[in-house]
Amino acid sequence: MRSAALIVVLALAVNPAAAAQTAKPGAQTPAAETLSPLSYTCPMHPEILEDKKGTCPICKMDLVPIRLDSVWTCATRPLAVIKDGPGRCPIDGTALVQVTAAVSWNCPGSGEDSVSPGMCPDGSPMHKKYESRAHGNHNPQHGGLFFMASDNTHHLEGTYLSTGVFRMYFYDEFTKPQTLAGMKTIKATLMVKDARTGKDTTYSLVRSGRYLQATIGKLPLPSEMYANVKFTPGGKDNRFDFTFPAYSKEPHATPTATMTNAAPVPSAAAPASASPSALTDTSSGIDPALVLLPIPETVPEMLAQLKARTAQVGALIDRGTFAAIYVPAFQAKDLALALDEHQSELTPERRRIAEPAIARLVRVAYLLDAFGDIGNKQQITDAYAKFVEAANDIHAAFPNPQSPIRNPQ
Repeated sequence: MRSAALIVVLALAVNPAAAAQTAKPGAQTPAAETLSPLSYTCPMHPEILEDKKGTCPICKMDLVPIRLDSVWTCATRPLAVIKDGPGRCPIDGTALVQVTAAVSWNCPGSGEDSVSPGMCPDGSPMHKKYESRAHGNHNPQHGGLFFMASDNTHHLEGTYLSTGVFRMYFYDEFTKPQTLAGMKTIKATLMVKDARTGKDTTYSLVRSGRYLQATIGKLPLPSEMYANVKFTPGGKDNRFDFTFPAYSKEPHATPTATMTNAAPVPSAAAPASASPSALTDTSSGIDPALVLLPIPETVPEMLAQLKARTAQVGALIDRGTFAAIYVPAFQAKDLALALDEHQSELTPERRRIAEPAIARLVRVAYLLDAFGDIGNKQQITDAYAKFVEAANDIHAAFPNPQSPIRNPQ
C-alpha cells in the first residue's frame, strides 16, 4: 500500500528509493529482524512523509520518525487480525485486504513507543504493535471504486448497483465512515455519459444517512460517469471519474465450520522464476498487471518488462481501474532505476538521453500513483502521456531498443 498525497509524491520523487534497515542482534535487541524503511512524518499532517529528518512544509513542525509496513487484515475490522499474505478473515470469512500500518514496539506498562525492536528492563523482548495510518487503507468498503480528494482528507467510494442506483459513500482519512454532521455539508451531482449521443445527463445526489444516491437506471456496461462534489459550502468542485465494468456488489462472507481455518485466496505474487510472459498470461484469472515479477538481470529483459508494464498502465486507465495503476507504474519505475545502473555501458550521447528520461519516468510514476487515488481521468491521461514519452526515450537510449510504445489516449 502506498501514500496517495501529492505532496508526499513530490517529496519521494526526489529520492524514491530507501534501503530496508535491519536491527542488529545484541544485548539490547532480540534476534535480527528485517525492518521496513524508517520514514519521517508530521505529527499534525500525516500525509507528509519524507525519507529524512526535516520540518513540515505546512506547519513547520519537526518531522518525527515512523516505520510503515504493508500487512493483510480484515476489511471490516482493520488490524484486528494481521497476516503476512492473502487469505480469509477469521472473523467474518471475507477476503483479507492489504493496508499500510504504523509499526512500533513497547514494553508492558510503558507509555513510550519505539520505532525499533529491543529488550524490556525485565529481559523480555518488546511487544510489536500495529496502528492505523492515515491514507493507509484505500480499499473499497462496498464493492465500488474508491478515491481520495485532493484535500488529502476526504475519501469517497462510488457504487453502481444492479437496481440502477448510483450510491456514493464518504470516509475520513482513516477510511472511517463520515459522520452524519459531516455529511450535511457535502453536495454532489452526477454526470452520466450517453454512449449513443455523447451528451451528459445530470443527476442530483440525494442524502440518505451516510451516503448520497440517485436512480439513473440500468445502463450498458461498462458505464462511464463522473461526479462533481463540494465537501464544504462554497467550496470548489472536486471531479471523480467512474468506469463500472460490472455492477457493484457488497463484499460477502464465506463462513466455514470454525471461521478460523478458511481457505486462503490465491496470491497475486508470481514466483521468482516467473518469466516476462507472465505479464500477459491471463490463464490464472489474475490480472497480469497486478502480478509482481523480479527485476531481470539483463538489459533486453528489463526493456521488455518496461514495455509491458507501460502498456498495462494504459490498459488499466482505459478500463477506469485508476486505483490499481500504481502497481505496474511502480514496477516500471523499479525497472527504470535498474536500467540506470547500466548507463555506464552507454555512449555519452545515449547517456544524455537515458539519464533525464529515467528521472522523468520515476517522477511521473509517483504522479500516476497520486492521480490514480484522486480519480481525475484527465490528470491521469496527461501524466500517462509523459510516462509513455519517458519510456520511449529510455528504449531509444539503450542498444537494441524495443519498438515504440503507443499512447492509446
